[in-house]
Amino acid sequence: MKYNYLSYIVAAATTMALAGCDKETTFNMNPGEGQLNCRTLTVDYINNTRANSSEVELGNFTVDFVNTATNEVARSFLYADMPEIVSLPQGKYRAEASYGDNPIAEWEAPYYLGNTEFEINVGEITDNVDPVECVLSNIRVRVNISDLNLGLLGDDAQVVVHAGKEGQLTYNLSTTNKAGYFRYVENSHTLTAEFSGTVDGKYINATPLIFDNVESGKAYDINFNINRPDNMEPGEIVIGGEPGNEIAINATIAIMDQTKEIDPNEPEDNILVDDLRPKEPNKDPNDDDPDKKDPNKEDKGPKVVPTAPGLKLGEAYTLVDSETTPVSFKVTSETGITEFKIVIDSNSLTDDELKSVGLSAYLDLVNPGDLEGALNGLGFKTGNDVAGQTECSFDISQFVPMLQILPAGDHKFIITVSDADGSTEATLWLKVI
Repeated sequence: MKYNYLSYIVAAATTMALAGCDKETTFNMNPGEGQLNCRTLTVDYINNTRANSSEVELGNFTVDFVNTATNEVARSFLYADMPEIVSLPQGKYRAEASYGDNPIAEWEAPYYLGNTEFEINVGEITDNVDPVECVLSNIRVRVNISDLNLGLLGDDAQVVVHAGKEGQLTYNLSTTNKAGYFRYVENSHTLTAEFSGTVDGKYINATPLIFDNVESGKAYDINFNINRPDNMEPGEIVIGGEPGNEIAINATIAIMDQTKEIDPNEPEDNILVDDLRPKEPNKDPNDDDPDKKDPNKEDKGPKVVPTAPGLKLGEAYTLVDSETTPVSFKVTSETGITEFKIVIDSNSLTDDELKSVGLSAYLDLVNPGDLEGALNGLGFKTGNDVAGQTECSFDISQFVPMLQILPAGDHKFIITVSDADGSTEATLWLKVI
């Protein structure tokens, strides 16, 4: 970790000066209290200049002295204004240093957090406190949208990023160097990025890319490179265009750990924790020809099967009458479901509309959190009724009337189900006319 060495020099000199003092020597100590020598309490944070564009001043960190038994803040100071000696009632404490407000989603708003523990004894001065080492404690996301100067992108090109239950920021061509920060939410480990905009004269709304296992203290740099398929590496996602003149996205994400110090002389390739390239599943060339399929070949992973008459996954299913249009499907798994997530892709079913019924655009049926009640009320099973099950039936016809009052349009529910054998993705496409 890079420390502010000047603060250590000052602390060391102070400690030497106090070494000859009797520990019982105190300053204006009240009955039942002891004191903390704050000159030996240093605060610092990891500052990876290649990853953080925001200026963070060490003096603006807040230092709270928290009683660990009651979890109450006994005293609080700005680090720049912290006195040399602080009196505290006897007990065990946590010195907790923080920077920022930990927003749900905001530009250039890093949140740092760190702590160290110490004990206060009556009539004594405590001066053997470990340093407080702060690390980034929210999620940093940058997005770069590029067509390599080919002139394919319109000015309306954008990527909407969701992280956590409510975090959302919209990136465009002017935000390439801006960092968005999202609050880390327990049991919500998915980040999604959805590209839309005019490409080569045609408006495109691409299927959201989904990244799992998102962690606090990590920096995610997402790149959307727009090009022709012939110029792309394997793994591109074709998103439209005329036959023979298609457009493709080569989408990658570089993940960097912000909780570990990085040597500025180290090659940048060495600081990547991971490099994920969302791609379409490998396709069997025989899949398009039913006569050439191997009858002995067994599909692995869960199965998503529509059960309402006329409903086909991946095809538009028109909602004619909210009273009579059934929407139901079932999921089967030989080994038991381990993950079940749904991304709602709809232009008219906004976040506000979803919030009004207790939902969001990103649903986790295994770990639903605060959304569990609303999901159950609309026909979605959750928690233990999904996790480990070999078959789950869903009748979400109660969700249809909400869609019917919205303007005409398409509502896609992108379902990702996993078990020990693999993952399956299916799209439930409901159309309002």
